[in-house]
Amino acid sequence: MTEHEHDVPPRPAFVLQVRNDANGAPTAWLDDEQLTVPPGVGIHRALIRAARRRADRTQPGRTIRVTGMTQDGATFHLAIGPDGEAWEVPAPPTDDGSTPAPATTAGAGGGTAAGAAAARAAGGATPGGPVPDTIAHVIELQQHDDRLVGLVDDDEIPLTRGEDPYEELLREARVRADTHDRGNTVRVLGRTPDGRVWHIALAPDGTPQVVGPAHTPATSKVPPAHPAAAAAEPVNAFRPAETPDEPEAQPAYVDHEPDHQPEDAEATERLTPPTAALTDDLGRPIPTTTTLTHLPHDFDTAAETEPAVDDEDYQRDEDNAPADDRGGPSRRTLLLGGAGALVLVGAAAAGFFAFRDDDTATGPTPAVTGTPLPDGIRSPAGLPASYLWSVVKLSDVSPQLAVTEKQLVCTVDNDTTGGTQLLSLDAHTGKTQWKADLPVEAVVAHGPALVPVDGTDAILLSTQTQLLAYPLDGGDPKTWPLEPKWSVGLTRSGVILTKPDDKDSAYILHGDKLTQRALPKGANPVAMLTDGSLVATDSQGRVWLSKDAKKAPKPKQLQAPKGTTPGTFVAATGDQLITAFVPDDDPTASLLRAFSLPKLRPRVTTEPVKPAVFPSNFMLAPDESWAVGSNVWVDMTTGDSHVITGQWSPIAMSQDNCWSMSGENVLTATDQGKSLGPAKTTSGQVSIPRGGTSKVAFCVASVGSDTTLYAVPLKE
Repeated sequence: MTEHEHDVPPRPAFVLQVRNDANGAPTAWLDDEQLTVPPGVGIHRALIRAARRRADRTQPGRTIRVTGMTQDGATFHLAIGPDGEAWEVPAPPTDDGSTPAPATTAGAGGGTAAGAAAARAAGGATPGGPVPDTIAHVIELQQHDDRLVGLVDDDEIPLTRGEDPYEELLREARVRADTHDRGNTVRVLGRTPDGRVWHIALAPDGTPQVVGPAHTPATSKVPPAHPAAAAAEPVNAFRPAETPDEPEAQPAYVDHEPDHQPEDAEATERLTPPTAALTDDLGRPIPTTTTLTHLPHDFDTAAETEPAVDDEDYQRDEDNAPADDRGGPSRRTLLLGGAGALVLVGAAAAGFFAFRDDDTATGPTPAVTGTPLPDGIRSPAGLPASYLWSVVKLSDVSPQLAVTEKQLVCTVDNDTTGGTQLLSLDAHTGKTQWKADLPVEAVVAHGPALVPVDGTDAILLSTQTQLLAYPLDGGDPKTWPLEPKWSVGLTRSGVILTKPDDKDSAYILHGDKLTQRALPKGANPVAMLTDGSLVATDSQGRVWLSKDAKKAPKPKQLQAPKGTTPGTFVAATGDQLITAFVPDDDPTASLLRAFSLPKLRPRVTTEPVKPAVFPSNFMLAPDESWAVGSNVWVDMTTGDSHVITGQWSPIAMSQDNCWSMSGENVLTATDQGKSLGPAKTTSGQVSIPRGGTSKVAFCVASVGSDTTLYAVPLKE
């Protein structure tokens, strides 16, 4: 065994395939999803790079195993290291400890008899008989303050250290099922911390198996926030072997007949039944609630975004290509590793090792303006490799910044007290405007952020015990005590708080005090209004404007564009609510519609946007005049939109620019959605933008234990 191989996991993370299309031309496929190979990049290298980048989202720094499959159906195993290096490895042992024999190839596209048999076996029969359409129980794993919380039917279940949390939740679901459906298979809905949803058939003996959504809309036993799914034909549906699989970005939304009303009509107050769930091309539901990642109950303003590939020539996201179920063993078969897996040693694998050197064409680097960036640090693509001024010893490696055109507020280490200091600077010159020492024992959990408090903008921070609001021009802060484990949301519209043990209410900072507001079951707080109303939404296009501490009002139904179905909440401010709707004739797209608050009248509607837009890939400019959703620039005053680049997922935004990760690079676009071009160099650590003004981008990089902010000029 080589030095590399001892770290190779036994289960493949992905399946890489080269298939011939109808014209005989080779095409690249990753987990039954077709990739677009950039010009000048070999097809095998493109597959390896795509697998490595996707693995970096869930297994960064770890070697992974992949299964390669040739046009003639034979398979082999590769290891891909953290640096993208790939090498051939033996197949993992079968269940009896032996190694599978090398495969004999079949005709092109045909696979082998053994492979076909294995594929059939992997599909398996559903355990314990037919799976009912009705969802019996809902299991959910959430992340709260670096702690995993397990829920079954909204009841918290204690998790045992060292145990598989999903297995614990499934066991509890089976115990509950035995009280009303002993001896029968039940359907369980599972939700992961990052928002993915699975339908699980839970057999009488507790054996789980992922299945497709229900084949008919059923009356669910779960709350309306967890609707039953509609008919869909699952393809290779499977439970992840080690880590949760990547969420599919191309949903297959079910048809729904919306109620059509005049688009300029005020929203009406009425209750609506749950809509059918949306599903991806594996038949798995796509989450549309705002309960999980980047959503109101968590209030994580640093949304996790998916890194894109570093070739701007990609014309679409590798996660959004259509699925194909032609030929060869299923991904489930190959992920199981041992029995039935085929191995081809030698020539078939050789092509996957070719062309690992970088093929990206290089061009002239923007001229230096100001001081050159330190060695080993580079600027985002399209910006000069220089800075005008800097701030050292930031208190966080991924800092939050409060930015206006004239002011930058950040937190830095306080060398005098050993604690943290709030620092306000002139956004253009970097000159200090004012400082404020935080309590020595304070640990900043959220902020600084620019948030309105009773109609006046202030700099807000939260610690483990306090909420603090500083005037923009400095001075003593106002403070409010916080209870342990409260979730704090510093939103554009105000401060919203929730308690983990109180799902029937939320709290807003209004009238100089924390005020309780009733929260309907299944709804999520997303904004607050100046009159003290709390805005809450759900996945069915319903909105609540709550002003009472104990009694929630009746919901109002949003007016859907003609021929669409309500999708997911996207964003909210103090005067508008932005929601995604799904076109009935194009389930892979989203229409964004902005509604006025509090009247909920439609203001702007976009054309269909592809890939679909979710809260995690949407950012709104500070003045709300433009936005980026997925890889599309949107004029929020007219609804006009266009693609920025094929691979774009926003990570930061200022009034004048937007930035996106692209592999190891950061790309820059203007406020008109024009990309400033690909990265000209890939050496060194890229500085990450966190905001900016009309003249500079505030980029952050770490050297050793120190984190520094650089004011990088936008122009040469």
